[in-house]
Amino acid sequence: MVQRTAFDNLVSVFGGRRQLGDGVLRSYLDFDRLIHDGLQVSAFRYAVESLGQPEKIVVEGIGISRTTLGRRKQAGRLDFVDSERAVRLGSIVALGKVVLGSTKAVGRWLLKPNSALGGAIPIALLQTDVGAREVEAVLGRDLFGGFS
Repeated sequence: MVQRTAFDNLVSVFGGRRQLGDGVLRSYLDFDRLIHDGLQVSAFRYAVESLGQPEKIVVEGIGISRTTLGRRKQAGRLDFVDSERAVRLGSIVALGKVVLGSTKAVGRWLLKPNSALGGAIPIALLQTDVGAREVEAVLGRDLFGGFS
C-alpha cells in the first residue's frame, strides 16, 4: 500500500486533481491559490458528501449559509471566505481520516460534542482558524495516543 502524504490526503478529500480544476497542485501553496481563485463547488460538494452527513448540517456548521451556497453553485466557485472555510474543513477531514479511519467516521465525530473541546461540537469550531487549530490538536492527540 502506498503511504499518502498529508497533502495528498487533502487533495483526495476534494475528489482529487480532476475535481479541483486545471491548475497544478504540488503543495499547500497551491491551495492558497485555489482559495483566492475560488474553490470549485463540485470539489466542495464531493468533500461534504463523503462525510455521510446532511449537507445542510455540514455547510451551516462551517458557517456557509444554504442560500449563499445556492448562489455559488450557479457561479461554479465559492468566494474567498467560503473557499477558506471549505479548505479548513478539508484539512480537518484529511487528518481525521488518518486518526479515525474513514471520512464517514470523521463526519460522525465532527457532529458530536467533545469534552476535550469544552463540550463544543467540533464542526462549529471550524468557522475560525483558532477553533480549527483546537480541533486539529484534539485529533493530533488521538493520533499519538493522548487524551481527547
